[in-house]
Amino acid sequence: MKKIGELNLGFSDAQNYARRDNKKMFNDIFVKNYFLEKIINPNTYFLIGEKGTGKTAYSVYLKNNNYKENKTILTYISATDYDKFYNIKKQKNLELTDFVGIWKVILLLLLSKSITDDDKVLSLFNKSNIDDLLRAIDEYYMNAFTPEIITALKIVDETELAAKLICKYSEVSGKNDTKLEFSETRFQMNLFYIEKQFSDAIKRLKLSRNVNLFIDGIDIRPNVIPYDDYIQCIRGLADACWALNTELFQNVKDSKGHLKIVLLLRPDIFSALNLQNATNKLRDNAVFLDWRTTYKEYKTSNLYKVSRRILEYQQENVEEDLWEKYFLWTFPTTSSSREYDTAFMDFLRISLSRPRDIIVILQLLQEFMLRAGQSEEMVFSKDIYQSDDFQNAYSEYFMSSIKDQLSFYYSVEDFNHFKKFFDYFKDSDFSYEEYVDVYDKFTEYILTNAKEIPEFVDDPTKFLQLLYDSNVIAAIENYGEPNAYYHFSYREKSLSNIEPKVPIDENVSYRFHYGLYKKAKFGRF
Repeated sequence: MKKIGELNLGFSDAQNYARRDNKKMFNDIFVKNYFLEKIINPNTYFLIGEKGTGKTAYSVYLKNNNYKENKTILTYISATDYDKFYNIKKQKNLELTDFVGIWKVILLLLLSKSITDDDKVLSLFNKSNIDDLLRAIDEYYMNAFTPEIITALKIVDETELAAKLICKYSEVSGKNDTKLEFSETRFQMNLFYIEKQFSDAIKRLKLSRNVNLFIDGIDIRPNVIPYDDYIQCIRGLADACWALNTELFQNVKDSKGHLKIVLLLRPDIFSALNLQNATNKLRDNAVFLDWRTTYKEYKTSNLYKVSRRILEYQQENVEEDLWEKYFLWTFPTTSSSREYDTAFMDFLRISLSRPRDIIVILQLLQEFMLRAGQSEEMVFSKDIYQSDDFQNAYSEYFMSSIKDQLSFYYSVEDFNHFKKFFDYFKDSDFSYEEYVDVYDKFTEYILTNAKEIPEFVDDPTKFLQLLYDSNVIAAIENYGEPNAYYHFSYREKSLSNIEPKVPIDENVSYRFHYGLYKKAKFGRF
């Protein structure tokens, strides 16, 4: 069994596993489960989960491995990409339908380039259809095209030139004997022509394996782009993906492999897109990454399997549960049905049952033990876990994850005002009446100090819902009674209940999440 200082606990951000040096480690610690099998289903177009639940991890694993004959391309939408879209929108006065057309061209271009770059995916006798188009693209980019969104976006700036080049190469190959005219004033027509040429070529493809394009980075909105404009942009992306998946790719005949595009989305962002038939899309075409477990059943959970696998990495002759070897701690029981609580139970209590939470807890424990000169120890330190330093660090991490979530909707200034809300509480538990009293004081502070009034203070019920959605609070029915029941948004969220409502009733009270206690100045976990 390795010493604490010898453990390699990996990364909390799965993007790191896309690097060649880290691929082997990721393959060794990755736990294949039901989620993975459902994600590669031809009808799965949305991978939905909160931050830290593994959306990027599953995508990176599929990108790194030819899992069950699936070639996966993973692309990230960057702040630069969104900024480019925003500028194009302003210059060309684009509507939602224009965004759909732009995204279709970009996605078809990325897929086409990736397919032709891999001889194992496409028969050599089937390349000519799409090679003519890519020769036109290569001329447009002066042979410097790379399959990235920002590169593909350049076509949108000059649709006239791109359409003319594609038309030229089609004429050379004898596939187009119709004389066409293009001009920059006919933006939509140029875009549709480019889309149609790629669509017609893809319909004739014969793939030897499946090709999946995963799109990540959707949940990060640059501050410079207004929320409504951003939603319009990614709504266009979602509509474009849906149209290509259901209208084009599913109609490619006589091909062994299939094409599909998968969007990585948080549940709240999926809801914000207000897609047509959203409920059916969730039920039939989405995977929801749900790591929930209970104190009683956690040892059979996927979350515990992932946690164990990390500790087992590079260990020799693993026959026992190493988690129990490294964590010998016990805590006073929170249930009369057991003698004590384990370390993992306490980790569940302070976390949101996400793989990233558990990894961060392990990393922080190791870091503080190394600082304390305890690298030679064979078990993790309960004293370190209960120290102010650890609890401050973890609470800081918990608060930063809330900031990341809310930054999609609100500015940095808004979030700083949001944190002021905690200052009005002396205790972590409160009733609805106490909440309303604090809310009134909080709104007075906002009206006095904020340059722009955040939408979250429009209404006390709306703000309470925000606290519940972001897992800042839990709602407790019949607190102190034998039939007490704890409601957490992350525990009630599912594909059939993507937006759980905060309970409000005379028998309901509220409690701030344990992970926030140190940052909210409520004392210890």
